[in-house]
Amino acid sequence: MFKFIKKRISVVCLISFIILCLIYGCSLFVRRPPEPVLSQLRVREIYSRAWPDDMNYEGLERAVSQSIRYYERLDPDTIFQYGELQYSPDEMIASLKLFLNIVNNTDQSGLPQKLKNTFLVFESKNSEGGAFFTGYYEPLLEGSLVRTEEFPEPLYGTPDDLIQVDLGRFSDEWKNERIVGRIQQNQLVPYDSREEIVYQRTLKDRAEPIVYVNEIELFFLQIQGSGLIRLQEGSLKRVNYAQKNGHPYVSIGALLKDRIAPEEISLQSIKSYLYDNPEEVSSILNYNQSYVFFRETAEGPLGNIEVPLTPGRSIAMDSRIVPKGGLAYIETELPLFENDRIAGWRAAGRFAFVQDTGGAIRDHGRVDLFLGSGKEAELTAGHLKQKGRVFVLVARKEYLNENPLQQMTQNR
Repeated sequence: MFKFIKKRISVVCLISFIILCLIYGCSLFVRRPPEPVLSQLRVREIYSRAWPDDMNYEGLERAVSQSIRYYERLDPDTIFQYGELQYSPDEMIASLKLFLNIVNNTDQSGLPQKLKNTFLVFESKNSEGGAFFTGYYEPLLEGSLVRTEEFPEPLYGTPDDLIQVDLGRFSDEWKNERIVGRIQQNQLVPYDSREEIVYQRTLKDRAEPIVYVNEIELFFLQIQGSGLIRLQEGSLKRVNYAQKNGHPYVSIGALLKDRIAPEEISLQSIKSYLYDNPEEVSSILNYNQSYVFFRETAEGPLGNIEVPLTPGRSIAMDSRIVPKGGLAYIETELPLFENDRIAGWRAAGRFAFVQDTGGAIRDHGRVDLFLGSGKEAELTAGHLKQKGRVFVLVARKEYLNENPLQQMTQNR
């Protein structure tokens, strides 16, 4: 009798195990990767770090002034969230001014102590517990005001029939979520895809070209988000991201992994492959159905907070979850080149500012570093795919007053 009961209990346990696996996909026994998160550093962690700046603070004041310019335009009731704390635009300005005062009045050895006393520091971590870095730059394209054989592809401004819907206005559940479409027979439908726009010419009578350029160069300009167009008579037009068609961005690099060696994948190698294989261009570019529209600007390149980006100091992060314009500190590696080929990597750590975002820049621990313009910027951006760490910093509330240096002295 005892053996029968024991056997029955074993059967029941086995059935329960199977049911649990069916319900939870056996996730009870498989360690899932941690969720991306913004975690606060302890005071001793802040103090234990040296916080060096490999650019020797070059461009720092310029970048600070651009973020302040952004905050000054905002509604005073705008909120910036750091963990459980909320900051107003005025408090964000005070935080940046305090940081600049500290940097300008403190030697490197004393910086950890000052940051420990006056700033909160959070680390933005991806599912691997760190960050992933890419780079972008401002390209220079050749173009024409009229369509030619050399420049056949229109660079469009935003079409009048494109509609962006803020879903957060309908439900808090969809806060910071937007969709893009157009009205067709009194219904909102998805906007035209890249394939429809480029190869079916669906925007021919619905959007105005700003200039005409090469198709491949336009594709990469759309990835960078801004650039300069040199016209045939020599004048320049600066164009900047204006809107996109709402289709998700998909990297064409994944499509080419069997055609280009993984260690050779870069912006440069992908572009070379496209020029060498013109019969494959349409199928490869259509793998990414996202399409970007532009506008002319007098200054730039502009980030998504509408201020000029500072090379090496401006970064793009997910603006839905990381405060716009805020102070950051990045650690990664940057390539060293000889004859346009990577000769090695060097450690890079510096203060930066969250002044942009991007279609592929999603969730915590994802950083795109703006590198400026020119050949070196293009090479670096084309090859940068490195791990690292990224921190966001904001002043403690008690130090946000009209005379931050005096407050620091009083609280030593």
